[in-house]
Amino acid sequence: MNDDQIKKGLRKIVNPVGLVVAKTDEKRDATTVAWISKVSNQPPLIMVSIAPERYIHPLIQETGEFVLALLSEDQDGLALSCGTKTAYTIDKFDDMDIMMEEAQLVKGFHIKGAVANLECRVKDSLTAGDHTLFIAEVLAVDYDDAKKPLIMSDKMGTTDY
Repeated sequence: MNDDQIKKGLRKIVNPVGLVVAKTDEKRDATTVAWISKVSNQPPLIMVSIAPERYIHPLIQETGEFVLALLSEDQDGLALSCGTKTAYTIDKFDDMDIMMEEAQLVKGFHIKGAVANLECRVKDSLTAGDHTLFIAEVLAVDYDDAKKPLIMSDKMGTTDY
């Protein structure tokens, strides 16, 4: 079996689409993620998978915290933009006019219009293949029950978030 067949098969796994938002005193970024999972109820832990070459990776390592905004189905354009543009060359918040508000307990921003914004503090990280798994405790959440989540599946095309 070749790598292309394996990639196509893995795209059959349905994932929620979110933005991981992190900032230091001088830098900020929002990057699209679809490799997200709950890990534990007590304490409330989640996992996000981030490639080390992503601009946001060292921001998370430096601060040990981030916001995970679970995007709503009408935010697919935002997901695509944040997943294909890089903060190495632009400020995504200014360039894409991202609607946001300050997080309460961590450095970062809530994304307006998202299904949920989870404020997270990293508890552990693990290298898994070509990505880092950040396991984080959810400290605070705001959500909108009226919104439906954006879901990534093989029907979305071949873009890897």
